[in-house]
Amino acid sequence: MWQAIRENQRAVVYAVLMHLVLLALLMFSLDWTPKTSRTAGESRPIQAELIDQRRLEVVEERKREAEQAAKQKAEAERKRKAELAAKQKAEAQQKRKAELAAKQKAEAEQKRQAELAAKQKAEAEQKRKAELAAKQKAEAEQKRQAELAAKQKAEAEAALQASIAAEQALLEEQRVQSALGEYIGYIAEKVERNWLRPAGSPKGLRCKVNVKVIPGGDVASARVIESSGDPVFDRSAENAVLRAAPLPMPKDPAIARHFRDFNFNFEPL
Repeated sequence: MWQAIRENQRAVVYAVLMHLVLLALLMFSLDWTPKTSRTAGESRPIQAELIDQRRLEVVEERKREAEQAAKQKAEAERKRKAELAAKQKAEAQQKRKAELAAKQKAEAEQKRQAELAAKQKAEAEQKRKAELAAKQKAEAEQKRQAELAAKQKAEAEAALQASIAAEQALLEEQRVQSALGEYIGYIAEKVERNWLRPAGSPKGLRCKVNVKVIPGGDVASARVIESSGDPVFDRSAENAVLRAAPLPMPKDPAIARHFRDFNFNFEPL
């Protein structure tokens, strides 16, 4: 009850004011004149009572109407407040839903942007790796081509040097062989001059002698390596080489080194 009064204070105030007005009307409508004696007649009090009763009924009727009006007004006020509260609640819910939708949309957009950024970053990283791989491959190919070119150049130079060396070696060999032939003739001639033919040795004998020479042409040793078949002839050939020392040697050291250990055929006339 008190809660209803607190919620509808304006309606209660209107009802109280209405009651006060009705009470004032009732009081002013009462007959305050002094009553006469019954001798004047008895119809007046009865009539006054009827009027008072009627007035009370009117007052009660107006009171009920005022209460009903106040009740309707309070009900209308309560309904208005309920509708207002429902409207505010609906608006609050709508606002909350709109805010939630906006938040979800913002989060979805943020997520989309993050995924897009991650995708772009991944694509950029993939592109960077591909470019790096392509660059490394190109550098490796360039290096391989450079190494191949350098190898081919080195091989060509080596082949050229080998060809030059082979040619020089051939020329050197020809020169050495020519010198050897020349100096072998000189050595054979000097050995033959120092040979003493053994008594009874037939003509036409020949043997091959290995000779070791020290610098200056001195003979370190002379040994027959292919015999003539006549031991006396073989020993005479070895002695002839020893007596012919120092042997004639070429002045060119490159040729002279071939005469440190050599073989020659001893075939006197």
